[in-house]
Amino acid sequence: MTPDRSALFGGLIARSHLPALDGLRAVAVMTVVVGHANNRVPADLGVSAFFVLSGFLITHLLIREREKTGDVSVRRFYARRTMRIFPAYYAFLLLSYALDARARQQWSPALLASTLTYTVNYFNAFNNHPTTSVAHAWSLAVEEQFYLLWPLAFVILAARGRRALLAGLSLAAFAAVAWRSWLLLGGHVGVSYVYNAFDTRFDNLAVGCLLALAVRYDRVVAAAAWCGQRSWFPFVTIALLLTSRLALPESYHYSIGFTIDALLVAVLIAQLLQLYPTRSWHWLEWRAVRYLGMISYPIYLYHPWGASVGRRLSADFHAVEFGAGVLATILLASASYYVVERPFLKLKARYEPQLRTNTSRSEERAQPSVELVASA
Repeated sequence: MTPDRSALFGGLIARSHLPALDGLRAVAVMTVVVGHANNRVPADLGVSAFFVLSGFLITHLLIREREKTGDVSVRRFYARRTMRIFPAYYAFLLLSYALDARARQQWSPALLASTLTYTVNYFNAFNNHPTTSVAHAWSLAVEEQFYLLWPLAFVILAARGRRALLAGLSLAAFAAVAWRSWLLLGGHVGVSYVYNAFDTRFDNLAVGCLLALAVRYDRVVAAAAWCGQRSWFPFVTIALLLTSRLALPESYHYSIGFTIDALLVAVLIAQLLQLYPTRSWHWLEWRAVRYLGMISYPIYLYHPWGASVGRRLSADFHAVEFGAGVLATILLASASYYVVERPFLKLKARYEPQLRTNTSRSEERAQPSVELVASA
């Protein structure tokens, strides 16, 4: 590995827009869609990828804001997240509630309260993950709890230096793995709890956070650059990821397996950030793929609706049913994005980090936006 490759990867991380990640979001959400249509495909790998991506991108944004402004505005962070996430989510809830009420499938008070407060994950955890029209919102609840807690923790730890950030995150990730393993292997809770609860899934997000912090170190940059030397290296990572998820027992998967999967996703992110221009991976930057990544959040919200439309259109031919369901999902997601989300995304620009006062107006206009959409 030459120093040039390390410099190349370091330059990529310094960008405001990171390539290939929209494409990876598209892959993650389609893994969820396909997995929920076919049980042989591990849909939860797509969710794990979203967790790692969210941790990575949010921490990347927080680091950049601190580097540019000397501080992190938690108030502005919450405002940006609110503009990005709440409108589509609560529109989805309103429509889901209305459709279920029309079908005489009333939500229990506990379910309604959990959806409104972003605690569906704990509703699922304590109720054996019941089948509801909003059961998949558990992962959005995990992410919202992360958005609530991590900026505050980041500000406190960052004031003590980067080593404190790394140590704090590493300790929290280890604690989550140990806690999950003790709960499950000791027979204290079932699979539903360790799968849904924030306290047992935080390690996935922490791995992404650690990646964003670690790539500021020369040794990690050198290791990441080595992992991205050959275009076939990501296929090895994917093979290891599938082996970890599919070939090992349930006790492994629900204990340390989640963490191993997250670490492999982090390696894959580092590889694809470098290899997206190659023939094997340039499709991640195709306009259609990036579009699916851009609307991955509403795709995730509405994919059960799309699947229902597909079943109504073609109940006899599985391939046609699936294709119709995917098309319906993309149309619903596009409508959500353009009708509900975009007006609020424009408002979100008001809460972008302000540059240091010694930056000239011309330099400020030339700066690219640091907001990277971390979809759920």
